[in-house]
Amino acid sequence: MGAHVGRDVLVEFAIADEDANPASLNFINLGMMRGKSMKTSWDTADTTADDSPNFTKTSLVTFKNVEFSGDGVSYDDAVFNQEALEAHVVSPGPATANQPKVWFRLTYPSGKKYEGPFIVSEWSNDSPYADAATWSITAASNGDVVLTPA
Repeated sequence: MGAHVGRDVLVEFAIADEDANPASLNFINLGMMRGKSMKTSWDTADTTADDSPNFTKTSLVTFKNVEFSGDGVSYDDAVFNQEALEAHVVSPGPATANQPKVWFRLTYPSGKKYEGPFIVSEWSNDSPYADAATWSITAASNGDVVLTPA
């Protein structure tokens, strides 16, 4: 598979705790998105000392951080599931111990997939006077996010 456009990346979510079995989850489409971003970074611990080779810094990784962010055009059609996710983020229920916990799955045209548990840290609605209403979301990993190559 060669190049692809971002609109061909499918974003799905399931409302569940981080200890859920992903095979048993009912993932639903998060529709009418524009931007979709998955970012992986590692925290590091500096292990440089007076005998480090050639006065070069050395490090060890400590923890992996994965961040999902996205945005889209606001639609209230149930088929796009935007309001279901927003309602969970704004007022999470007992199914997730009143925490905005969600599993995300991103599937690329090649078949590559990211899947894992997240905590949604931000939901934003923007309603400009003379433009389309939009929304955006930011979420941080809350357990192991797995990349499955195509």
